[in-house]
Amino acid sequence: MLNEKNKPAIKYNPSDKDLKIIAQTYDNLEIMIETCQKGYAEFNQNGEGKDRTLKQFLDDNQKRANSYVPSRASQGKEDWEANVFTPTTRNKVKALIAGIAKQPPEIAIIATNIKNQQSVVRAEFVKLLTESSFTEGEKNPEIDMFFAGWDTAIQGTKIELDDYIRIKNKIKRITNYDPATGEVSFEEIEAYVQDEAVSVNIPLTSFFVWDIYVPNIQDQVRIAWIDYLDETNAEYQFGDFVNFKYVKDGSHHFNDEETKTFFLKKWQERTKKQGKPYEVIRYYEKSSDTYRIIMNGVKFLDAPMLWGKTKKRYPFSKAIFEPFANSKFFWGNSLVNILMAEQDVENAFINSLVDKTYRSLNKPMLIGRVNRDNFDLEDEWVDGDTKIYVEDISQVLPMPIDGVNNAEVEMLSQIQKGMDSDSTDHVQSGASGSGSTAREIVIANERAEELKGLFYTMLKDFWLQKYRIRIINILMNYGQPRILEVIGDDGNKIIEEYYKAFRLPSADLSNGKQGQMEIQIVKDQTQLKRPYSLSVEEEKMNMSGQPTEIIQMTSTFLDGYDYGVRIMTDNLFQKTKSLKMAETTEKIMGAAKLFPQRFMANEEKFFENYMEMYGDSPEKYNAQPQQPEVGIDGMPNLNKPDTPQMGELPKI
Repeated sequence: MLNEKNKPAIKYNPSDKDLKIIAQTYDNLEIMIETCQKGYAEFNQNGEGKDRTLKQFLDDNQKRANSYVPSRASQGKEDWEANVFTPTTRNKVKALIAGIAKQPPEIAIIATNIKNQQSVVRAEFVKLLTESSFTEGEKNPEIDMFFAGWDTAIQGTKIELDDYIRIKNKIKRITNYDPATGEVSFEEIEAYVQDEAVSVNIPLTSFFVWDIYVPNIQDQVRIAWIDYLDETNAEYQFGDFVNFKYVKDGSHHFNDEETKTFFLKKWQERTKKQGKPYEVIRYYEKSSDTYRIIMNGVKFLDAPMLWGKTKKRYPFSKAIFEPFANSKFFWGNSLVNILMAEQDVENAFINSLVDKTYRSLNKPMLIGRVNRDNFDLEDEWVDGDTKIYVEDISQVLPMPIDGVNNAEVEMLSQIQKGMDSDSTDHVQSGASGSGSTAREIVIANERAEELKGLFYTMLKDFWLQKYRIRIINILMNYGQPRILEVIGDDGNKIIEEYYKAFRLPSADLSNGKQGQMEIQIVKDQTQLKRPYSLSVEEEKMNMSGQPTEIIQMTSTFLDGYDYGVRIMTDNLFQKTKSLKMAETTEKIMGAAKLFPQRFMANEEKFFENYMEMYGDSPEKYNAQPQQPEVGIDGMPNLNKPDTPQMGELPKI
């Protein structure tokens, strides 16, 4: 039990109001759990002929994406029979994700006040603050972008929580260390161990909605997220809550009164099944403007929704790969599930062809009864030198088993083309085609344009949701002061108040260079530094090799404005280098063929474009024309065949 050995027994006496709140939350949660764990026709049927549940749908997707192979025994196969699951589905997923831009899309912010007046400066500040939140610490937006596409394509749906985490804890700060003796001196202080905006991937089976046929998260009446924690994580995340000291796990000996007070029957079975003793319910309800946190029947928080001022938002973003036929269904269909039929046929066909090839190479023998004794060699090893004498050679023949024929190879090709039409073709999957020409790459991209366009539309909406919630989290937390304990010169602890600085490691600075942008928050205008002081700080950073620009604003500067978000999606649909090369080459060849006179007139410009496409400098090819060899009399040597005659152009 949580810290049971270190704390005295504390009786938990929730008020009648708290008991009513907790009971209502658990009742609504049970309805949502039942709704989300039922079988639905959209997920198709399982092996028992029943509609699959979300969990079964996700499990099947994971197995297919990982090329999971059931045992031969479970399929009734002999030891010699082929048992493979081709990685075609996984390769299709990788090929599709490879076409997605690495960086999240550009955002444009519009800041307007109650009078509908816009502020470009405030909009730029919010943009910088938001972008810095995706890169601070050890975060990698390229990885975030990759997994957004990866999870959506494989699972069909991705849900993320965007929140701001601020955890204060006691840490041991090293004051001295002697590597020779191993002696360490330290002091214990309180500090923020985590103070940042975070994105948390929510397991789909832990997320519950009120109506399964309302596709937009923000339109749901109520939603809930259930998380299961061990003792260490429970205390780390919630140790500062007032009611944390009352929490008991399922191993506690509850009396009859405690069983009701802690709502034991509502959560005990689920914690046993999950193998973790603490169940945390985060419950959100727009209709009543409610946000609650309950752990093992103990209420931690019952407050209004934190996200948004006048228009409240759930702090979750959702993306789907593509909708089911019923577009109102909350969950999305996956690329893995879409490829299921062709993948199964391909597996069965390839396993059959491998078996056929094996049998054609190791053909059984047809032996007449008169030769039976001569071939009775069961369990004996017969090598190539063994001589077998038979009564009648005409009664010993290999069984007529054909090998793989052209019709079967063509059938396999047709199956694979069916998978190409549902995803990407073999060229986009990384394989070279016939000839591997640049034009072939163009055709391949054109064929997959519609599928990618649909996927990009879904990801665009996903990032739009993320940025809206992230901006709310930033505005809620950027202007709040932090409290820090420091050790003064006299050895005593001093409490200091400070505001967090935000940094964008790679930004376009005002001087036109690329460098670090640092945003410093101060309490009010009296603490704003003069431009000269900021220039001195910037120069120190520049001397250390890090070009830096520092800007300051007060903690209330962004108040009183609403911030709209617009996604600039051009960089979400980046062209590959091969496609750019193909387009440029095709343009040059088309101009030379269709408009030869204009091509010749602008040949130098076309040459520059071609070289720049390959990252080469056109200038280094500007060699001076060779001077004609001069004769003894100082005139050109006209006897040389390569020397141009007077009035004649040089030969090319």
